[in-house]
Amino acid sequence: MKNNLLKPVERAKEESEPITIIGKPLSQFYKLPFEKGSRVLRLEELDPITIGLHSTFKVHKNPNLVEKKLLSFKQGLLIVTVKLKNEASERVYIKVEYDHLLVSCSVDTDETYLGRYAYHTLRAMLWTGCLDFKAYYWPECFGVNTERSKYVDLVKKPNGPEIRLKKKFIGLFRPGDYFPEVKERVLVPRPTGAKHTVADLAPMGVGYCFANTDLQNFHSNHYPFLIPYVYAATAYLKTVKSYKRFVFNAQDVEGISVSPQQQELNSICFAMKKIAAIRFSVYGALPETVAEISRINEANQLEIFKLWNKALPLLVQQPFTHYLYTYGMRNVAGKPVRRDMKLAFFSLDIPVLSFVLRDKGDYFELQLRLKVKGKLLKLGSDSFGLFLVCDSVKTYLWYLLEAEMDYKLVWFFSRVNFRVQVLKGYYKEFFEGYVEGIERWYVVKRL
Repeated sequence: MKNNLLKPVERAKEESEPITIIGKPLSQFYKLPFEKGSRVLRLEELDPITIGLHSTFKVHKNPNLVEKKLLSFKQGLLIVTVKLKNEASERVYIKVEYDHLLVSCSVDTDETYLGRYAYHTLRAMLWTGCLDFKAYYWPECFGVNTERSKYVDLVKKPNGPEIRLKKKFIGLFRPGDYFPEVKERVLVPRPTGAKHTVADLAPMGVGYCFANTDLQNFHSNHYPFLIPYVYAATAYLKTVKSYKRFVFNAQDVEGISVSPQQQELNSICFAMKKIAAIRFSVYGALPETVAEISRINEANQLEIFKLWNKALPLLVQQPFTHYLYTYGMRNVAGKPVRRDMKLAFFSLDIPVLSFVLRDKGDYFELQLRLKVKGKLLKLGSDSFGLFLVCDSVKTYLWYLLEAEMDYKLVWFFSRVNFRVQVLKGYYKEFFEGYVEGIERWYVVKRL
């Protein structure tokens, strides 16, 4: 029976045949634990080894390397060529496992001893104090005695091989990868009807803009929110002729006819903008500071979602509503730029999430689908505004999702083409629980 070379060491020890990694005995690999819950190795874990019983060489402040080159990534094994001063070049072998790193060398290092070449190589890689080895963690992706992977491509670069997911597998899930927490699905209350009549159209009035941006980009520093604007209409009051200004407070609409309904909607918009900005932590911030900023962002995100639900019944009855891709909060100032304002409409219909789990042979694929009134939405890369979705054909018509868990799942799946692939080798241990959790709240069709 052939060994599965990528199984964790603990499971592989049960095999009757000697355990090897690319033909190299496991006994020739030294084991270093990662930081809990990650693939991060820190100097604090590496350096004490050199003053203990697992090495016999002196360590200097700076790595004693003349040359280090990432040579290849073969069947999940990173091979590095290393040259120390006045010595011949040797090879260091690095294998990333679920919770630890395995390292070996062509001349020394075994399971009880970390040799000079292996140490200096890792020391150079950890020059900032730590390194996340996640980029080299691809369990089950390489078959035995096969150079190519079905799931990833190896791209040669001057600094070593770059590992990229193939387009078909951009949603490949690895053990330890992030997946949205599947908890109780709590519906956010949504008023069923407007309390007031819509204000009559006037030559100058108030419209509403859906301010959105891509949260994956560095400039994306706000959650989707609504902002009013003052417009001048065309002669027949059918379209907007020009945009006068954004409305940031009640004083910005003085002298303009505003209905009680619009006053209520304006108040909701002001509350949204007040908390729409995303907070960021500075480099080197304390963990507790980072955690507090994350908590504030999560709370603001949920509050804005609740405000959207309050606003929607009022918003759908407004005469003029538009969509603006902001490229960041700094651009929501002064007056709207006409060419950037796209006509938009909003629906009270509720999108319904469902999933399809397909057996693809050596992996499972979980696909997210959205339906409105039983009709499947065609989803594209521009179909999302975190809390809202639209059909890729009718990009002007937006639907508001019903629960916090809904929008978090939709947002996650939108980043991976609405499909997650999980290899069968670790599906049961690391992903089956997610699917069972999803089935508590959504329909999961198995094919």
